Amino acid sequence: MWKNSKTFARAEQLRLLLAHLCKAELEGRQNELTEYAIGRDVLGRPEDYSPVEDSSVRTRTYELRNKLNKFYHLEAPEAEVRILIPKGAYVPQYERRPPAPPAESGRMREAAAGQGASRRRWGWGVLAVMAAAGGAGWMGFLAGRAQRTAVDPIVREAWGPLAERDANVLMPVATPLHLTVGPQSHQIYDGRVYPVPPEAYRRWRQFRPLAPDARLGMVLSDNALGFGTMNAVLLAANTLRSMGVTYQVLPERVAPLPTFRNRNVMLFGAPVDSNAVTRVHESLPLVVDYEEQVAEFVIRDRANGRFTAPEKDPQGDFRDVYGLITVLNNRESGGKRLGMVALSGITSAGTHGAAEYFSSPASLHDLKARFARQGVNGFPDCYQVVVRCRFSNLLLVSYEYVESRILAK
Repeated sequence: MWKNSKTFARAEQLRLLLAHLCKAELEGRQNELTEYAIGRDVLGRPEDYSPVEDSSVRTRTYELRNKLNKFYHLEAPEAEVRILIPKGAYVPQYERRPPAPPAESGRMREAAAGQGASRRRWGWGVLAVMAAAGGAGWMGFLAGRAQRTAVDPIVREAWGPLAERDANVLMPVATPLHLTVGPQSHQIYDGRVYPVPPEAYRRWRQFRPLAPDARLGMVLSDNALGFGTMNAVLLAANTLRSMGVTYQVLPERVAPLPTFRNRNVMLFGAPVDSNAVTRVHESLPLVVDYEEQVAEFVIRDRANGRFTAPEKDPQGDFRDVYGLITVLNNRESGGKRLGMVALSGITSAGTHGAAEYFSSPASLHDLKARFARQGVNGFPDCYQVVVRCRFSNLLLVSYEYVESRILAK
């Protein structure tokens, strides 16, 4: 019984949310799984509530994903079919666990089979009760759904040439040049060691061990990624893998512009850290740029000179930053169309939000509808999208559409 689950023991609202999502999907009511409808029907929000101002649905769904991951990892690792809630969407998907390798002996096989069957029966009971679907019919439904592709067709449509089976996408990643703090005795990097400010010792000891008489130093490095950029790369790689597309992730310094020739390319990083992203944006209307007036990086509109600056909380920390998606599916090689996508933003959280938006079926359906209202059938070959990204403690909390621009080829 699900009440015995430690993971969901004190998460009644998340159990109700999971049951609502699975039941609607089972009954073919996927179109009812909108953020507004979930907030109203599951979380009890009033009829006039605004999902833009109230992020509770996005927050609860994020918590549900984490609970499911924890549940399958700790309590039901042998469940044959797992429920997935894709990021940026609310329609559940189902994934079948690969078969386990054979045991070494008959006795071991019998013991493993008995233990696995026991765990699976318990795990199925948990999910069946939570989803209010019941018994073998629900399990058969899950098994059938697990055979289907986990990629919404809208993602393939939006990713264009990058979604082709033979796309072989090159993924150069910007690595910001920064000063890395570490014990001088480690000698991890070559080159000059710079002295650290006194407050570095307090920050270091807050999360890391350091002997009382040890000395810290700083060295120049470009071997690390921002946390958000790392998440963006992982998300894009997983999306490509789900579509059966091979890819190659490289630091941009070893994959310069000449390597883009005859390749589908997906770029990650801000122009300040990336020569490639800078070159891609140099003649486009929207760009991530530094604005002296606010002493911050902003999304600048070169067409009218306006800019959108990040927003901070009362403590002066960033609360809302912005991501920028640039799609240029107008390159050709040997008669074959090639694509280039640049995921950029204000801080690495902006890059992460851009990747989440561009991988979200719900967001892409909405974007396609926006283009349709402008008289465009499907996705244009070339366009840009600005995304507002709310984050806390380096973790992306939510993202939403701000504006888009269709570009001339």
